[in-house]
Amino acid sequence: MSMRRLSVRHIIYAIVGLLAAASCRRVPLYDASSNIYLELQLKLNLELTVSDTIDLSNYPQYYNKVHLKSPERLAACFYDVSTHQLVAKEFVGPTGGYITSVPSGTYDILVYELGTLVTQVDKNDSRDLFKARTSDITQSVSTKFLSKATKADANTDPVISEPDHLIVARLADVFIPDHADIDETVVIHADGQSSVETYSFLVRNVKGIEQVSTVQALISGQAGSKFLWDGHNPTTTVNVLTSAVADHTRKCFYGVYNTFGRIGGKVYLNFLVTTLTGDEQVFPVDVTDRIDTLDNVISIDSLIIPPLSEKPYEGYNPTVDDWDDEVIDVPIK
Repeated sequence: MSMRRLSVRHIIYAIVGLLAAASCRRVPLYDASSNIYLELQLKLNLELTVSDTIDLSNYPQYYNKVHLKSPERLAACFYDVSTHQLVAKEFVGPTGGYITSVPSGTYDILVYELGTLVTQVDKNDSRDLFKARTSDITQSVSTKFLSKATKADANTDPVISEPDHLIVARLADVFIPDHADIDETVVIHADGQSSVETYSFLVRNVKGIEQVSTVQALISGQAGSKFLWDGHNPTTTVNVLTSAVADHTRKCFYGVYNTFGRIGGKVYLNFLVTTLTGDEQVFPVDVTDRIDTLDNVISIDSLIIPPLSEKPYEGYNPTVDDWDDEVIDVPIK
């Protein structure tokens, strides 16, 4: 009986071993068989001055815009320097990886982060057409908010999702030698940083903030996408929707937002306020001059929320007046 139990156990171990072997595969992410290593140094902490009023520790969505999380995986695209078309793509980790499949030649290299939640990339087969973008969310914004914001801002541009950070590194005219001709490891160094811009905003002395239930911000005059090789923006302007905090204790609005950049003209920070009665109001502030500052900090001294309307909603509101006396003679035959 003991010999039989032993053989069954060995059979079970053998089956488990075969299944484990079948489920494991070698990923060439850190394959040291190559003598060419792409070394990455990523800038994860932004040089953005944030007021002490903005409590980053209580709002991780803001903290992560200032202190970036290290990406788990990046793609390195190798482009022909003459045609600017994609020749090869390698996948590396946050500190880099070995290059194994790229033939000898001179390339422009663009490395970009994978796995972003909101920001999407298009046309990475062409160096000059490769761009980052987000989705059009115009239909998801309250029509009342949008009509009031565009009336105040005099624009009918679409609304896009706020982009999240997309780390990018670029190298031009890099020579990749033939692997057979290398005796020692060749290290190619590249510095990476986010391809979007980050701003903080703070509105002090919000009079009537006790009437505010929630607040969002809509930033006009923004770019809807960005080309990743040279960093230029298309000319079509959009509105970027972002979150904001109504701090009743300190009587202020604040937030941190990302954008692909400003395209010129006026820039309005429209505060979309929902009051305690459910009323939706828009308070536009011209921040064009504040956007041009080097510290990316938008500071607004005061804002007034007018007293709540007596009507909790707009629309058909019928009333009934008192009846008037009316005398009718009724003939009696």
